[in-house]
Amino acid sequence: MSGAGIDSNAAVAELALVRRLALAALEALERERQRIDGLNVYPVPDGDTGMNLVLTVRALVEELDATRPTEQANLRRDFARALLMRARGTSGVILSQIVRGAVEAAPVSGPLGGRALAVMLERSRDAAYSAVAKPVEGTILTVIRELADEARALRRKALPLDRRLHAIVVRGEEALERTREQNPALAEAGVVDAGAVGLLVCLRAIAQVISGAPAVVPAPALRLVSSPPER
Repeated sequence: MSGAGIDSNAAVAELALVRRLALAALEALERERQRIDGLNVYPVPDGDTGMNLVLTVRALVEELDATRPTEQANLRRDFARALLMRARGTSGVILSQIVRGAVEAAPVSGPLGGRALAVMLERSRDAAYSAVAKPVEGTILTVIRELADEARALRRKALPLDRRLHAIVVRGEEALERTREQNPALAEAGVVDAGAVGLLVCLRAIAQVISGAPAVVPAPALRLVSSPPER
């Protein structure tokens, strides 16, 4: 088999996997959209973070459905461009860059080990921070940074991918809870960051697909969320 044939087969497999993971994330966001919207008090209390994330990931799925596998390098380049062009809202743009960073850093072949996953999340972190002119802590940026830190801490441990992802999600949920203390607007409202919740909803859905578990369980991250105080 020629090198081109091998690359084409790899692109087909990559496209199928990314679509499966994106669809799981979309279904999870659609289930939790209203709850995420209800947490949206920062940077503007317009109650649309959940919808923007749904529309962004839905656009991603639509792009994947319309994509025809080519060489992996071209596939990843076109995918990154489409993500940014169709992202909605600030949280959608940041999420799109988190996905872009992970996809661009993903290994071309072979299993996804600890080192590769750490590099993917570090690229996601860097892309997310670069997407914001003035990064603010106590937001989705804080959570993606801590996800990357956990992946880096686990990179040399001999763990299967599903257990590795579970540990990373747990670290993210702990970081999510701290956003209510780190951001004055969230502290005043008594909630955690809506965009960060959306990110963890997506990651939990992806982890469930990787582990083979049903992707219909409400994201544990949302169980950590308290309701805004009555005004």
